[in-house]
Amino acid sequence: MAGGESTLRRLERIWGALASGLRLAEEDLSKLARLTRELLARRVLSYEEARAIAGDDLILLAHELGLIVPYTPGSRCMEWDANPLAPRARLELNPAVGAVLKSILLGGSVLEGLASSMEELGLDEDVALRLAEVALDLAGERVVSGSDVASSCKVHGLSGFESQAIAVLKAAGVISPLLSSSWPSGDVRYRTCALLALLTRVGL
Repeated sequence: MAGGESTLRRLERIWGALASGLRLAEEDLSKLARLTRELLARRVLSYEEARAIAGDDLILLAHELGLIVPYTPGSRCMEWDANPLAPRARLELNPAVGAVLKSILLGGSVLEGLASSMEELGLDEDVALRLAEVALDLAGERVVSGSDVASSCKVHGLSGFESQAIAVLKAAGVISPLLSSSWPSGDVRYRTCALLALLTRVGL
């Protein structure tokens, strides 16, 4: 990414804004900033490359926050927890986080970044903005159900769009199904991207 040093300093400020919620040392925040810079520039890193930058513990944190999604070449299952977080894995930047961070680095907001990513998935501007608002509603909860998605869609004027909304939110990297997990009613549960909630909470 052009202007690497400037980008790194801005990413350090972003991670610094999250410091109180994450309870990390300054050195760890700097490592996460460097890891994020490489992911923004390259989109995919090998586990070994990420380990050299940040170490195993911070890779685990990055996965828990939804910054990265591990996948194994040849695997057809792209749910966040489907592939092991292990040395043979490749680590891909979550597209939702990538869009949001690029927006923030350019002076935009979390909402603007998400809306832009929704437009890239084929939604028109108004629907993309409304679905981005849904995404931020959902991000406030660690786990949501299909019913939660439907309720938020109705609040934001997207009644009748619920099924498409789930597909787009999954493709964008906002939610991912919890494997083999549903409510007794059969309502599928989804893990949300915790980093989106943290970035929104600190006003970025």
